Amino acid sequence: MSSGGGVSLWELGSLVAALRVRRRSPQDVERRARAQIRAFLGYCREHVPYYADYPDVPLEDLPVLAKPVVVAAGVERFHGPVADYLVDRTSGTTGLAIEVRHDRRAYGYHGATIVRRFLTAGYRPWWPITQLKPFDRPTRWFQRLGVFPRTVIRSTLPDADVARAVLASRPRVLMAYPLVLRTLLRTLTPDELDRLRCRLRVVLTDSELLTPEARTQLADAFGVPVFDEYSAYEVLTVSSDCALGHAHVDLDRVWVEVLGPDGGPVPAGEEGDVVVTHYRERAMPLVRYRVGDRGALVPGRCGCGSPLPRMRLATGRTDEHVVLISGRRLGAALFLRAGAYTPGLAECMVRQDATGLITVHLVLERGAEFEPVARGYDAQVAGSLDGTRMRLVEADRVELTAAGKGRFLTSDYRPRADA
Repeated sequence: MSSGGGVSLWELGSLVAALRVRRRSPQDVERRARAQIRAFLGYCREHVPYYADYPDVPLEDLPVLAKPVVVAAGVERFHGPVADYLVDRTSGTTGLAIEVRHDRRAYGYHGATIVRRFLTAGYRPWWPITQLKPFDRPTRWFQRLGVFPRTVIRSTLPDADVARAVLASRPRVLMAYPLVLRTLLRTLTPDELDRLRCRLRVVLTDSELLTPEARTQLADAFGVPVFDEYSAYEVLTVSSDCALGHAHVDLDRVWVEVLGPDGGPVPAGEEGDVVVTHYRERAMPLVRYRVGDRGALVPGRCGCGSPLPRMRLATGRTDEHVVLISGRRLGAALFLRAGAYTPGLAECMVRQDATGLITVHLVLERGAEFEPVARGYDAQVAGSLDGTRMRLVEADRVELTAAGKGRFLTSDYRPRADA
């Protein structure tokens, strides 16, 4: 959750409204969101310099923003007249980092939706939470009172130290990036994993692409359900899972569109670029912001009964792909899913050099041998590469970003336009 006394007051003040959303109809939730978007766009035109010349038209008719556009224009042109705000800084893994302002009122409502996420996952406010993060997290006032108690363990510590600290914390809830959780599983002995499973009730993941195979692996190994969250620094949480494993958009806070190559919406169920508008934001509004991920809106109402619409992430970020000699692009999901079905393979990361050669670094399970693992992985992937060259090498671990996430795929290949 967010921090600060002002944020806490807004969290408490927003909690009833955020929880009441679950009892509304889908039509009512959408109607309220559209009404707030109209007010939001009026505020942007009147108070935010970048939008001063924006026409008074529906949201879907306005231009799409991306991080390079914001950086080129200057972030100060997106600042609204809000003095009470917090600052988030994007990790810069795409080569660009920006400081994003969030007004405390909007951040407070975001905190209330996080409480909703925890309760949807079956959480009880007195259950101890162990969170594995590459950086410390502040202790909130209610945590000092024993509500949402949390222990933060640095995920950058040696694997054995992380495992010992997790066992000592005796968590009911385990929160971490999927890569960190898989590393923990490889580090724990069978007896230690049994001790952890005795008390554990739920696993919460975020920040990395969680494939269906990885979700199944974590759920089977830890013996509890896994709930994922999708978020970005610029717009905060976008969606979170229900008990059926479906990602529900926080429509009472953000508006999500999925756009095709022509910039128009794609039909529900089809993949495209995810565009998000955090319409409660006043300190630094980003209208129709392309977050850099690929995804799809899921048609129909969920069997869990939630009125919030559903979405799913597809092949990962739009800027994280390899380019095949056929011109086709492949995201990280293909390589990660192939790894999930290769016996003896723990992790993999993909690097494409400037010549187009794809090198896959294979991290082996304890006791596995490289040659049979490599043959198994090659059988899973080679048929999808359209003849593009690929080599397989052994690695100790997956490279991490500055934010502690797995850097699963990078490419330096820039094919000529006439190729």
